[in-house]
Amino acid sequence: MPELAKFCCFACPANDFAEKALEQCCPTCNRPFGFPLSASPETIGSYRIIKPLGRGFYACTYVAEKTGALKTKHVLKVSPTSLYTYFKKDFNAESARHAQVADGAEYVVGISDVFDADVVFGDFSATCHVAVLDYVEGAPLSDLFTGAEKLLAGTAAQVAADLFRLKAELESRLVNHNDLHASNIIVGRLTPGKYRQGAMDASVRVVAIDLGSVAPDRRSGNGYLGDLHWIGRHIQALTEVLLREPDTISDLDSRVANALQMIAQSIVPALENQRTPDADDFVHLIEEQYFKTSEPWRPWRNPLVLKTFNASYNAQTLDAWHVPQLLVDPDGTWLARISAPGPLVMTGMRGCGKTLLLRAVQFHARAARHADESDADVMTRLAKDNYVGLFVSAQRLLNVGQSTESQTRDLFPRLFVAYALEAARALAHLRDISPQKVRHDAHAVLLSAVLAALDPSPARADLATVEQLERHLSSMLVNLSRSDSDIRLASHPANAFVNLAESIRNASTLWTSAQVLFLLDDVSTRYMEPDRVEDVLSALIFQNPNCAFKMTSEAQTIFLSLKSPGTVNPAAHWRDFATFDLGAEVNQRLKDREGKPFVEMILQQRARFYPGHPRGRPSEVLGDVPREQIAEIIASSKPDSNDRKRVYRGLTALTAVCVGDIGSVITIYENMLTRSGGRIPVADDVQNNVFQDYCSRHLYLLDRREGNLKAVAQSFAEAAHELLIQSGKRGGRRRLRQYASIYVRITTGDPDEQMARLRELVDAGVFVFTGGAARTKTRDSNPTQQFKLTFRKIYGLVNFIGLAERDRFELSGKDLEDWLSNPADGKAILMRNLRSASEAGDDAEEVEAPIAASSRSRTRQGALDLTLPMPKLPEEKDLTTTERLLKDSHLPLPTIEELDFTQLSIGGVDTVVMLALGFEERTKASAARLLAATRPRQVVALRYPEPGYSNDILQLVEESGASVRIIDYADFLKGASISLGERSVIDVTGLAKPAIFKLIREALISSSRVDVAYTAAEHYFPLEADLDEVVKAFTSDNHHQLLLSLKGVLTGEDGPYRSTPQLPDDSDGTRLRGLFAFASSKHERLIQLVEERDYDLIEVMVSEKQNSRSKIAQIAAEVAVRGQDSGNIRTCNAGDPAMVLQALAERYEAWSVRDGLNFEIGLTGNKIQTVAAAAFSASYRVNQAWYVSPATFDRQRFTTGVGDTRVFRIKSFRV
Repeated sequence: MPELAKFCCFACPANDFAEKALEQCCPTCNRPFGFPLSASPETIGSYRIIKPLGRGFYACTYVAEKTGALKTKHVLKVSPTSLYTYFKKDFNAESARHAQVADGAEYVVGISDVFDADVVFGDFSATCHVAVLDYVEGAPLSDLFTGAEKLLAGTAAQVAADLFRLKAELESRLVNHNDLHASNIIVGRLTPGKYRQGAMDASVRVVAIDLGSVAPDRRSGNGYLGDLHWIGRHIQALTEVLLREPDTISDLDSRVANALQMIAQSIVPALENQRTPDADDFVHLIEEQYFKTSEPWRPWRNPLVLKTFNASYNAQTLDAWHVPQLLVDPDGTWLARISAPGPLVMTGMRGCGKTLLLRAVQFHARAARHADESDADVMTRLAKDNYVGLFVSAQRLLNVGQSTESQTRDLFPRLFVAYALEAARALAHLRDISPQKVRHDAHAVLLSAVLAALDPSPARADLATVEQLERHLSSMLVNLSRSDSDIRLASHPANAFVNLAESIRNASTLWTSAQVLFLLDDVSTRYMEPDRVEDVLSALIFQNPNCAFKMTSEAQTIFLSLKSPGTVNPAAHWRDFATFDLGAEVNQRLKDREGKPFVEMILQQRARFYPGHPRGRPSEVLGDVPREQIAEIIASSKPDSNDRKRVYRGLTALTAVCVGDIGSVITIYENMLTRSGGRIPVADDVQNNVFQDYCSRHLYLLDRREGNLKAVAQSFAEAAHELLIQSGKRGGRRRLRQYASIYVRITTGDPDEQMARLRELVDAGVFVFTGGAARTKTRDSNPTQQFKLTFRKIYGLVNFIGLAERDRFELSGKDLEDWLSNPADGKAILMRNLRSASEAGDDAEEVEAPIAASSRSRTRQGALDLTLPMPKLPEEKDLTTTERLLKDSHLPLPTIEELDFTQLSIGGVDTVVMLALGFEERTKASAARLLAATRPRQVVALRYPEPGYSNDILQLVEESGASVRIIDYADFLKGASISLGERSVIDVTGLAKPAIFKLIREALISSSRVDVAYTAAEHYFPLEADLDEVVKAFTSDNHHQLLLSLKGVLTGEDGPYRSTPQLPDDSDGTRLRGLFAFASSKHERLIQLVEERDYDLIEVMVSEKQNSRSKIAQIAAEVAVRGQDSGNIRTCNAGDPAMVLQALAERYEAWSVRDGLNFEIGLTGNKIQTVAAAAFSASYRVNQAWYVSPATFDRQRFTTGVGDTRVFRIKSFRV
């Protein structure tokens, strides 16, 4: 689009200050206003014209060469003398003012001479004033807007900051520019020797070349734009250039463009409110947003504040430099153990703290400055460590749905580049602390190692800083993550990583003799097939004095047969690598006298950084009762008694329930705080309800998985409960039986099959592997096939099991085979294979610490309000300038307006009505209504395999007189081309969500608007009546029955479900991931997506309607976000696409723009919500959108009847 500005005709000046394009013609002489550029002179005085630069209202600028021996370059500013006479301006005074302003200025071009000359512009000649300006290598800012110059994110941010610096420089000289349009600004290109240290783009500098309108007064209003308005316009134009191609823009460019767009949006409110900030404030804001966006890994000196108590309980979401503040390491022995030289595999159940402990070794954590420490103190500690830890998560580098064969092949080069990327970030951190410790060519050293390790080797980039290397490696990692990448490691991984370690050691004098620790998280069968896990572990476990891998996996990985480097001989942990079972360490600590103090220490550590935590320690918040008393209450009470409604409570119960899963401890405690409503101590019934709710949701999620995992969990819980009740009925001196584990010995049948089944149970979290060494017994023929599995009690609370670990079942031979293959008989099998602790002799009886707080019944109580007030939000007057600037600044959005059919027909629909040949009754009615209202010239229809109402709809099209093009849905998904015109209507009534998303998104990218029609059905499945039982179960507090009932609801579709991406996958996998999804009564889709992909943040939108359908959607949303790190549920009018669009934008601004997360959308709601999601993704770069499809649809149980038709007009904000 040509730039609009104010231009005066060189041939016939006039008082016309309207904005024009250079191509427009003067109404008097009919010459284009740009003719002095298109017909530029060959010479002016003693100067030869090389090329035109641009023009302003009065003048044109040219690059010229001084004739003579030196041939020096200059910029000539040329304006007819007649213009100065007509407007009564003084050229000499103006030039003198330019010289005065430019003296010593960085952002104003210097002036060296003035003269008058006769100048020939094609068929027009005039006597002109000429100013000789200093030459600046570069191009006008307008060239960046037109695409003549390639625009990168760093350049855009640097130009934006320099524009404000230019404004500040002028203000320091007590003048305003008053004509700061794009052709008056040169984006100078600096030579390497003049690069700007620490700049966002070190190679550019903005300078103003035409100061013809400079004056002490600010000229704005009455058609004039002030300097700040011009800057805002330029920043907006820069962002539009960056966002011009949303499917091809890089992730970094998109993020920077969004940040700049919000800054541009903040300028106008600042002017309107008469609180114009200083230019320095805007510069600071731009730099802050840019570095925060492009270097989210960098703010290591920001204080830790938890927004919720369980925020970042998933340690991967916690900034590494905050890890030392939350880590609880008894006696400091765990950290010392995993940071010792040599390879190590750290095991333990999910949630035991493996990731947090591994990240404590990461360089950023070790380099974090503690209270009362100086940078010198930090450097002393780092030198004493003599290691540098680099952390990468394996599961974040795996592609969803990728074949198992390609998983390992593609993972190694990704791991290699990811570790090089982490090394670059560690170098940046080290340089911030002690610059002299980083070699000046560290970036080149690392880059050479990366290029040498990859085959084929990527082209070498021209890099000048570690930060540039970081961005280059980040982009390289994105490219490697694409499914079509053919880059592999050029040598065996062991050799490649040894060479990388050597280059890292050479990059810093601090690390010359240090060991490089490659910290690899999540090498687990939860994400990879067992053979792939074996491949990864076998390839990366090697002995080298300069580097080693430290990996985490879950305890069941010990079942795998690892191999030494070369994958030839079996690897032995006593020879090739060390092992550390953190899960066993945590679980043992929870069982002894130190269990409750250990848990309380973990909770208290988090409470220090959560402003909303109550005063007092967690033991005072929850109170306590011993496990024996809990068992006594269960054994002596009736199933429906009030005692059972408050049985699970207290810190001991919290410690015992989770069997080493510290993540569950934190989540349950946070739920108790939330549900208490500020009443402390938390009531017994509230605590019990949280426990039961947590159990119910875990059972429901277990039930969704393939196989009979839930049956195994229930059979164990039922057997444990019945044995507890039976032991309570014995007369005389009795001992309550509390069964919590199984000793397993594989002695018959197929060992591999049984091991695979046991691993499945451990992978699913039903049991925890708590012992691999055999017990010494004379009948053991194969002691390595005997181990202990501890039941995760969280699955047994609905059956009211005891919480102690005193008794166990023992299974071997045929009974073990039957138990694994026939869970329906599991209870009976277990109950005939009992073993008590007194009989076993090799399990110590659990010892409980004395109870500090007495047991009490507190179902109804006069609770004390011990809560600390939440942090007071600063008042407007207390906000910093930066905070005030962005407070009311938001991303511009497309507009969505609801129309009626009369508005739709105005102007006609001359191109396309996009509809589906669907099987729902409403598709035919919608087509009839739409064709009658629009009378289009052409119709494009999607055809599904199910014929449905195809013939009827095609007959309607024929009767309307429109031509028709039919596209098979399968061909459309494969990329069949569909060209929509400017005036198009898309009928989404019968379209599947992938088609809705793709069509509307592409229509808004290629055009300025699209109209959307949607016809509702009269009835939807599941029917409202079918949902009544579920809602009744929910209101009766029968949590288990509620979640079981969901599975029985007829939804019109059947699983298994499959998630398919709708956008190209080229995101930075090392960033955190947030999901914005929609809940509906077809709850399986949402829960499937959340289970399939690990998300760090989740927000689920539910309808604000008060009916059974919305209630079920609310329940599904709670199941999806329960236990998630900072999961949130948002209510909204699900039938208003504009409100849905606004909600998407709010979360996108918070997650993607401000916090740097990858932003993904789950298309798990209704079609109106999908329309809004498509409109949003056409405007801003969404990292991924997911459609979850069932295996089959039941056309008889989908929709029935026909409702109203609604029409929406969506307009792009870039119009």
